[in-house]
Amino acid sequence: MKKTIAVLLGIMLCFPSLVQAKKHVLRIATLAPKGSSWVNIMMDFRREVRKKSKRKIKLKFYTGGRMGDEKVVVRKMKAGSLQGGVVTSIGLAQIEKSILALQLPGLFRNYKELDYVRGKLDDELRAKFLAKGFVLLGWGDLGYVYLYSKNKIESVGDLKKSKIWGWVDDPLTRKYTKKAGVTPTLLSLLDVRASLQTGAVDTVIGTPLSVIAMQWHPYLKYRVAFRFAIGIGATVITKKAFDAMPKELQTILLNVAKKHHKRLVETIRKDNLRALYTLKKRGIKAVKVSRKNRKEIRRVAKKTRKAFIGELFSKKDLRKIYKHLRAYRKKNR
Repeated sequence: MKKTIAVLLGIMLCFPSLVQAKKHVLRIATLAPKGSSWVNIMMDFRREVRKKSKRKIKLKFYTGGRMGDEKVVVRKMKAGSLQGGVVTSIGLAQIEKSILALQLPGLFRNYKELDYVRGKLDDELRAKFLAKGFVLLGWGDLGYVYLYSKNKIESVGDLKKSKIWGWVDDPLTRKYTKKAGVTPTLLSLLDVRASLQTGAVDTVIGTPLSVIAMQWHPYLKYRVAFRFAIGIGATVITKKAFDAMPKELQTILLNVAKKHHKRLVETIRKDNLRALYTLKKRGIKAVKVSRKNRKEIRRVAKKTRKAFIGELFSKKDLRKIYKHLRAYRKKNR
């Protein structure tokens, strides 16, 4: 018996890999380009997870749309060839449509309103994703969304004359433009730059940072100085991949994710301010919107919000958001 134990110990010492704990590899895709704040912070996230898990968790990121548009990324997650995605609301909506209620046009005036309402709904939102087979690791917003164009746009009437891009998988832009009497040119996010170059589109919607990151800014001249919405995003992984980890590794992943996604939200908001200044320096002029035209933009936004009840989210979902929003505004008059 002693001899058998000695032989087994000898084998274990000679071949330590036989007794190493299982490694968990999470393949995660994003449209964010290499060198962007999103990717830089994800690299820090990866390093800390690797260190704290003692190399038992490996995060492998595929950046710049290498794995396809967000619809494709979610499809690959469901199929198992990817385990995660750092995605915008478009990708999130492929999993849980009601998430788009947080990005409705004209809903939030500023980040504080979004943070308050989303904080109140956080547990409920995470539970919805979990029910669909996904674990939400953390939020990673895009920032204030504006309209950018080659031509000066001051009103809904001007918008009707434009060749506006609509993200093919984005129901919000499609519905808003429809309510405004505009037919968008539907394209994948990855096809927008080429379409701006050829003139197939002359107007886009995006954050200052995304306009620079996607290299759209050389083909644009104006920014409508009106916050259309706040772009949201998040990092999600499949529940299957998460459940395959022992409890202690799950805890490490969640804690490190919380830390870096908090930093990501703060960084992106600061970066957007800098990007706004950069775009101004590069000649993109801010177009002020008159009070009359602001009312018209808000009227169309309100019609858009109502039109989605029963399609993307329930009346109950929207009432919850309004309830928390009213409570916040009452406290902060």
